Amino acid sequence: MAYKNHQIVDLTQPIYSGMPVFVGHPDTWRWTNMTHEVSAASGRFKSEMSYYSGVVQMCEHGPTHVDSISHLDPSLGAPHIDKMPFDFFYGRGIAIDFENVADNSYINAGDVKRRLDKYKLQIRPGDTLLYTYGHYKRHYPRPSYTTAYAGWTRDAAEYVYGECGCLNVGTDAPSMDMAHSSEYPCHLVCRDLGRTNTENLCNIEDVVGKEFLYIGLPLKIQDGSGSPIRAIAVLNA
Repeated sequence: MAYKNHQIVDLTQPIYSGMPVFVGHPDTWRWTNMTHEVSAASGRFKSEMSYYSGVVQMCEHGPTHVDSISHLDPSLGAPHIDKMPFDFFYGRGIAIDFENVADNSYINAGDVKRRLDKYKLQIRPGDTLLYTYGHYKRHYPRPSYTTAYAGWTRDAAEYVYGECGCLNVGTDAPSMDMAHSSEYPCHLVCRDLGRTNTENLCNIEDVVGKEFLYIGLPLKIQDGSGSPIRAIAVLNA
């Protein structure tokens, strides 16, 4: 259901036990702690009341999530997720895709500029840019999802974050940086410029070439290094 003429595209991966997680992060677990049957038989309620509830255990960077600046920046004053302005998570978004990109390869600044030109899109200061080369659809939920994805070069990150003023870049892979990178240039650019990135999205193909309202609000985790989010794109907003 949408508001008036708005169309909402869900950009969020499901959360479940055994879902793919970045190498080195703890597994995601979800289990039931109360069923309707058990609560109804407990004797607590004197009516037809019953309830069902579950428990979720996951890394702040496990499912679809956004990084805090403190996740990357060891400086004492680097903002944790609960202190970052909403501008990082709510605002104008645009999306592009890339053709013929191989897994474990690189996307450079020229590639980004060509795809922006193809769709006649321009990054404005404060924007969120989403991109895909089809990684989620190629690999999810197989193990290769977390071990075989392309990444951006440093010049691509510097162009989008530095020259264009983007606040947030989102991808349907586990990272902006290539799977086997040992340098993480994109994350270092985020650290240097005080920017963020959003990882493990999906359905970006549905908004490629479009402008939309991007919403990816984090949980208010005190001193959090990041947070799971429910990311959506609102078209015709």
